[in-house]
Amino acid sequence: MPDAELWTLLKSGEITGLEGLYKEYFPILSNYGLKFTLDKSFIEESINDLFLKLWRNRETIDTPRVAKHYLLLSFRRMLIRKLSSDPGRQEDAISAEYVPFNLELTYEHPLIRAERASELKQKVDKLLDTLTNRQREAIFLKFYEDLSYEEIGDILDINTTATYKLVYRALERLREQLGGFSLLVLLLLLPRR
Repeated sequence: MPDAELWTLLKSGEITGLEGLYKEYFPILSNYGLKFTLDKSFIEESINDLFLKLWRNRETIDTPRVAKHYLLLSFRRMLIRKLSSDPGRQEDAISAEYVPFNLELTYEHPLIRAERASELKQKVDKLLDTLTNRQREAIFLKFYEDLSYEEIGDILDINTTATYKLVYRALERLREQLGGFSLLVLLLLLPRR
């Protein structure tokens, strides 16, 4: 069922709308959340809190143009707020600018199963480590979640021009570090659902 129909059901108080959105977006939100922290129970609890809040506020929230963008934005804000308010969770103070964002390749990727899997993964992970947390997050949202620059800027709370610069600088940094490695291959290796 399309997101717009699910959202309409949600707003009219039909639990099937909430269930449909939850089923569709739980894997996406879970994967995104695990880039901030590896605590799976914390991520699941946060997703459940997000959908509970969505249910409670269903009559007052507007219907988003793109549900995926709305849910990623709301989820990120909730995660940052929860991570920031739990001093035992993070050693360093967390702000939206310095939220850790871990982007790694998995061995399940078809190209990684090739002969040089371990060597290639180490090289790509090393390349991704040269990026800032925000650059990794922007690259993830652009090339993994296929969001527009406007949507990424909205999620990261920066304007569209700054988003272009952030992605451009990340790609430039990767290009400088690549040596004999193609940027296209790197982008193909980014983890997919």
